[in-house]
Amino acid sequence: MTTVVVTHAVGNMDTWLAGGDHRKAVFANFCSSYRILRHSDAKLVSIVCENVDLAKMKSTLSTPETEAAKAADTVIDPVEIYIEVEGGK
Repeated sequence: MTTVVVTHAVGNMDTWLAGGDHRKAVFANFCSSYRILRHSDAKLVSIVCENVDLAKMKSTLSTPETEAAKAADTVIDPVEIYIEVEGGK
């Protein structure tokens, strides 16, 4: 299990922030917890995911349910994924 940062743009920040139930449903499939960071100026967010099962994350992010949640919450592709480098300090 590892830490992953997911970063993407959003079309409407208020809509995206209101979509917490979608995130809980999606992220519960592959991580134990997550924190949301918002860019101070741009419509960008980063989500820090803890204890990620990378195989489950990959399969979850490609489902029709996840695509529907992304559309409802105004997520703009690409979704960039940063994986923790073991021992990277």
